[in-house]
Amino acid sequence: MEQPSKADLSRFMNVLDIQSRKIIWHLRYHGHVRLAELTGLIGASTDMETLYRLKEIINPTALKLFGRPILEFCKSRIDQKTGKRVLFNWWLRDFAEEGQPVTGEGEKPMVDVFDEEDQIVIISEVSPSLKLSDTVKIEQRHGILSITIDKIQ
Repeated sequence: MEQPSKADLSRFMNVLDIQSRKIIWHLRYHGHVRLAELTGLIGASTDMETLYRLKEIINPTALKLFGRPILEFCKSRIDQKTGKRVLFNWWLRDFAEEGQPVTGEGEKPMVDVFDEEDQIVIISEVSPSLKLSDTVKIEQRHGILSITIDKIQ
């Protein structure tokens, strides 16, 4: 079966609710995660609430768009990046153009802003070929937020 493209993934993210988007971003970043961690991430009251979201919201949406689920649970699997055996985790299934950032409308980087109780989290993918400084300049004026990160040459 053909792998989802970047455009498909962008469309998929746009139809998900905010909690489901948080899960997908977290899995895009980490590759795999335990259910309890996802429960904490989205502030769900129980693991069952999170499990419902994985099995009844995220995967059925992926099935409609891609013809297959995007998440899978594995009792035991080797993490290809670390070489370590990982037990009882949820994994983001592989897709086309691995390592390429998912872009939104007009090929602009996809960005999500999560307004949490005690923080604002901004997530965006950038090309893995970009090397960025750890120094970040953040400015806010009149409700406009600007984040600047220098590129390392």
